[in-house]
Amino acid sequence: MHRTKLINDTDNVYSTPKEVGIPMIVITFCSIVISSIVLIVLLKTKKGNFFKWKVIDRFSGYTVICDILFYLSQTAYGTHDWLERFLNIEISKLECTIYGVFIMEFQLSQVILNTTTAIYAFNLVMRSRNMPLGKWDSYLLCPAFGIPLVLLTIAAFFDQFERNPVSCLLKEERGFLTSHFLQIGLLFLVSLVLITALYIIIMIYIIRQTTAMNASFGQQSAVNARRLALKLSLYVLIHVIQFGAGVVEAVWIAIEEPPIGVRYATVFIGATGGMMNGAVYLRVYKN
Repeated sequence: MHRTKLINDTDNVYSTPKEVGIPMIVITFCSIVISSIVLIVLLKTKKGNFFKWKVIDRFSGYTVICDILFYLSQTAYGTHDWLERFLNIEISKLECTIYGVFIMEFQLSQVILNTTTAIYAFNLVMRSRNMPLGKWDSYLLCPAFGIPLVLLTIAAFFDQFERNPVSCLLKEERGFLTSHFLQIGLLFLVSLVLITALYIIIMIYIIRQTTAMNASFGQQSAVNARRLALKLSLYVLIHVIQFGAGVVEAVWIAIEEPPIGVRYATVFIGATGGMMNGAVYLRVYKN
């Protein structure tokens, strides 16, 4: 069975208990199913050239594709981990690196996409300006997928991936200037603060406009404004839930070895992201 060492030099068998591993696989599979339904709805309801779709629909498309690829990577790792104890199919160093690159690539890409969506919404609502996205949305896609890919490829080249009790990710080290904390904890934290701040400003602006809209355009306009504020708050809440746990875990790892329950909770919360994102999109689409 695969053995490695915690960074406190104590031996640890990194094989997730089936009571945890099987539910994780089930949850990630459900997220894949929900995300796939959202993608099908998008493709069936939107006609014509993809790059002629509304920006928000293209953002939704990119996000749901990231969700599917991220959860496929997690499901593949979880299945390999589960089979390890029964078929003696050990996860090699190379396989762990590949899992780590794929898992982190689509996770970090989603963080960048969500942050860019918040900035775009802020410019649109507050300044009535559309951000230029370039041909084929290259100004969005190149940084969102390219930057994580370059950083993770460099990390893989310098053998910076290893197996931890729940996944294959960057090597865990103590301190706040480590590669693990900077690329996971700090990035997640900055995105949480920025997205929350921008959406709060947008919601305050919308709420303040509600009274004026009610007086000028009637009750229905005010109701629509409140609905928009509610939808924005749901996106903020999901991002905080999905990536907030990762920030807590990364800070904990930077200080000391976190309890195994914290690691399991972080994976479970992250695995539900596809279902939460899908539920919000389908609710918005229905309305």
